[in-house]
Amino acid sequence: MTDRSTAFAQRSEQKLVFDHKDMDYYLSWIVGRQAVEGSEPGECFETARGIVNADIASWQQAWRQLAQKVEAEAEAALQQGDREAARKAYLRASTYYRAPLFIMDPKEAAFREDWRKLHACFQKAAPLFDPPIESVQVPYQGKLLDGYFWKVDNSAQKRPTLIVIGGIETFAEDCYFMIGPAGPQHGYNVITADLPGQGVNPDQGLFMEPKSDLPIKAVVDYALTRSEIDPERLALYGFSWGGHIVLKGAQYEPRLKALIANPATSNIFRSALAQQGGNDKSDPIGRMVFEQLAWRWGVQLGNFFGRLGKAWGFLLHARADPRQIQCPTLCMAGESEAAITLKMTRACYEQLPHPQKKLVILTQAQGGAAHCQVDNLPLLHQIVFGWLHETLRP
Repeated sequence: MTDRSTAFAQRSEQKLVFDHKDMDYYLSWIVGRQAVEGSEPGECFETARGIVNADIASWQQAWRQLAQKVEAEAEAALQQGDREAARKAYLRASTYYRAPLFIMDPKEAAFREDWRKLHACFQKAAPLFDPPIESVQVPYQGKLLDGYFWKVDNSAQKRPTLIVIGGIETFAEDCYFMIGPAGPQHGYNVITADLPGQGVNPDQGLFMEPKSDLPIKAVVDYALTRSEIDPERLALYGFSWGGHIVLKGAQYEPRLKALIANPATSNIFRSALAQQGGNDKSDPIGRMVFEQLAWRWGVQLGNFFGRLGKAWGFLLHARADPRQIQCPTLCMAGESEAAITLKMTRACYEQLPHPQKKLVILTQAQGGAAHCQVDNLPLLHQIVFGWLHETLRP
């Protein structure tokens, strides 16, 4: 398979196993979770060696088999009273049930089954943390956005808190694995939720929307009802498409005290359009990714007018104005991102009016050059919480 038959978007230049760049990037996301106990490199690479490059069925079957094996290990450990081993195995099983979903049509029955499994394994791991990870629900337009809250400790002390928002392909569990225990270790509560279009919210009629400031307001409203959260030290972090969502949200949300956009994409429509020029529409993996995105947007790929209407909404409304963001802001990206992404991230930084702003472009030499730093999560955590400490300290 050629380089052209690949890559929904430019996300990494480093090859792990597969020639197909999307498949290889998803592998790097899976392997990178070792930093937060979400995978084990040995079993990941052993599984990858049994997968045929660019073969969707081979990818799905291999990860599903590994997930079933590790889930059984978790159940056995729990029966033996080894809570730590059970927690770690449930987390890995959740990741491995997640893996097939990267390349799967959401109309398939297996999509819901694998999602239920990844969700169930994470739910079984949650009470094995100390303190336990709490399931939460954020009210939004008469419905509920599912998410999680993990806190520093069980004291009554109000803590600085980081709201984490994922991208277009993500589930709330992915947001845990992006930050992991780093928040509480640095003295921060962490809260996340699946926004419209994320997780399985399209099943309840909540699709990705251009006015992403509205669900951000709902999450902030919910966060400020919690006694554990210090309202004077509330920060917002978005990764992937979430880097755009949080920019748009912060533009209209004065209660935020700090913002991190990774990458800082002010015009998501323009960015997405620019990255599709070299995409091979005959590539089955690329086609599968587009099927899932269409489901998340609430359109059919074959429905021209539906797609046009949705695109028009994003063209008009899916733009953030960095000049209107009044809180301290950290703009991030990896140098392996697409040129348009790096250009927008730098432009966003230049337009921000607050004097407490910072631009970080991570290089291959540093590690973390891939999209969302899935190749070096410890470095991501060091940058994020180091900056927050300097910005939000009393």
